[in-house]
Amino acid sequence: MRMEVRDYWTSHLPSALYLSPEALRWPENGVPVQLLPAEALAQLLGRMGIIPGTIIVLYSEKNGFMPFYLLWALDYIGHKNCGVLQGGFEKWKAENRFLTQDYPVKTRPAAYSLPAKLRSEVRATKDEVKQSLGGDTVLLDTRALETYTGERGAWKRRGRIPGAVHRFWSESLTPDGSWKSREELKRDFASLGVTAEKKIIVYCGSGQMSSHTYFVLKHILGFPSVRNYDSGFGAWAADAELPVDNSRK
Repeated sequence: MRMEVRDYWTSHLPSALYLSPEALRWPENGVPVQLLPAEALAQLLGRMGIIPGTIIVLYSEKNGFMPFYLLWALDYIGHKNCGVLQGGFEKWKAENRFLTQDYPVKTRPAAYSLPAKLRSEVRATKDEVKQSLGGDTVLLDTRALETYTGERGAWKRRGRIPGAVHRFWSESLTPDGSWKSREELKRDFASLGVTAEKKIIVYCGSGQMSSHTYFVLKHILGFPSVRNYDSGFGAWAADAELPVDNSRK
């Protein structure tokens, strides 16, 4: 899931399929980038030969956030057998592991069967975020610090959702793209009030960066109540009736 298909053409892991990160999103209700409806996501997976029991390993350049958006989406539809390659493509290449330019053997399309009920407990809506304001839920903004403070940003209104704390998504990684230790991660998040007993909603501009932090909290640290507000600050800032905080911290 590297950004450019030409990187895939240059070299990739054996048998790897290429999926553009933007293939997972389309416009909905005026919001330019929203996760595909579950039925469309299932159709996309099926065209790649994936069924609910398929083991999926995702990777990008260097544990970038793109694969984690799909991993979160797979969580949402209840797909259990999935993970992300530690350190991504760059670590694999640095260890002189085998790469290829060959396309994988053609896979036959399959029917991906969705569960009877989607896992709404991993996804937050705008209304749910609005209802959480001033309560016990921790809002965690995973964008760059300058966008959190409102110093820059492409949105109609700059700043953050009121009450949100800040931690940039990549702060969970070491310089080589590996994960920091669980102890260090737990300590870092605790300093922000992000702990296992809290209800947590993570967000960024449109759900991609925050999906990386969702994975850290949910799957590395095992926090039980973590949701991704995937419409993100882009949708929040566009709604003039919703509050935005751009005071400097």
